[in-house]
Amino acid sequence: MDILTLNKVSLIYHSPKNETLALKEINLNVKKSEFISIVGPSGCGKTTILSLISGLLTASSGEVKINSDNEFACGYMFQKDHLFPWRTILKNICLGLEVQKKVTDENIAYIKNLAEKYGIYDFLDRYPSELSGGMRQRVSLIRTLALKPDILLLDEPFSALDFQTRLNVCDDVASIIKNEVKTAILVTHDIQEAISMSDRIIILSSRPAVVKRIVELDFDKNLTPFQRREEPTFSKYFDIIWKELTEDEK
Repeated sequence: MDILTLNKVSLIYHSPKNETLALKEINLNVKKSEFISIVGPSGCGKTTILSLISGLLTASSGEVKINSDNEFACGYMFQKDHLFPWRTILKNICLGLEVQKKVTDENIAYIKNLAEKYGIYDFLDRYPSELSGGMRQRVSLIRTLALKPDILLLDEPFSALDFQTRLNVCDDVASIIKNEVKTAILVTHDIQEAISMSDRIIILSSRPAVVKRIVELDFDKNLTPFQRREEPTFSKYFDIIWKELTEDEK
């Protein structure tokens, strides 16, 4: 069963002088626990799609349908961790729960269980400045999971990290998402990152964006993102996607 469906979704941006067609009849079906990446030229509307899915924007036409009874079906993880420096790690993770007035013993226990499973339990009383960039992103993901969303929307969450940290964090995040059986949609400019983490890659055209191609990835499900990079087929997928993206620049 599909947990998310975009049916002929278009978005027009309006200004006092004109209007701009950003997305044109986007069709996309995402299965439960699937990991999807969206790539495309800069400014084509990748993040706009996440905003439509999350409800931050409303489509000009078409339908965005989420098959979930969850009040908070989507959790959003941004480019920066946005941890408040004056709050402890536990207080930062609880921020969404505080806003929703859901700081219960059950939810605190759930957070502490996640923190223990993913290596930050001993840091819950520390402050963000005491953590590495990779650990801060792990905290950001657990904060997103605290409201128990069905779908995780990841907007270039690793872009601020150095290359070595980025590789490690990709493994961490992929492991957490798999273990928690979440559906994930990643927006990224990094083709290698998309190939290393995804089940499918959606390639968008330049604006007005349409779905140009969908690439199905066939890797052993037990491989980590880092291990995928060492597979012989990795470079073949890269070449396919790179060719699709550079055709728009000619």
